[in-house]
Amino acid sequence: MVRQTVASRLFSYGLLLLLLALPTAAQAQLGVSLGLNFNQLSDIKTGDTRATFDNSQGWHVAVWFDLPLGPVAIRPGLRYMDAGSLYRGFREDLSDPSVQEGFDVTLLEIPIDVRYRMPLPFLTPYVMAGPVLRFPSGDEAIKDNLKEFSLAGSLGVGVEVSLLGLRLYPELQYTFGVTEFTKGFEVGGVEINPDARQHLNVVMLRVGVAL
Repeated sequence: MVRQTVASRLFSYGLLLLLLALPTAAQAQLGVSLGLNFNQLSDIKTGDTRATFDNSQGWHVAVWFDLPLGPVAIRPGLRYMDAGSLYRGFREDLSDPSVQEGFDVTLLEIPIDVRYRMPLPFLTPYVMAGPVLRFPSGDEAIKDNLKEFSLAGSLGVGVEVSLLGLRLYPELQYTFGVTEFTKGFEVGGVEINPDARQHLNVVMLRVGVAL
């Protein structure tokens, strides 16, 4: 409950900052997005044993500010992501049924997407890429073992569609970790040592709408 309250406040502050930063450009737009995410942690090592994780599913919501500059548009945003139950599936690798698995993890992210737009008569497809700043949090048992900050990159495709007076943005995006996501930690007396470059990679499906 406390984690959700803090995330909600940060989300509200970010929205307020975006509103205060709106320029007078006529084509600039504020928007919101909502979607699903499918998450995968890379492997870890526990002594001589390599542990792998099941995929997890979650959801995300974001606010963003889109500034078209000719065929290119710059879109910074603020995103809250529920990554679901990460660290699930490695119990069998450890052969220890007493080890807890499946820790809920959330992230506050700052994506900065650069979109290259290709206008067509009735819609505008685009490709996008950019960095993502991540600030994770999790269950009490694991939150102190997550990196306070990590960096990711993103690649994606989408299309701008005008429908019933609304401008919609259906998108598919892949976010891949660039820096480590987890510190070493202990679960059920088992020392978990992430590989040198353990990452959180995410596939996201969403729909955005310009306000």
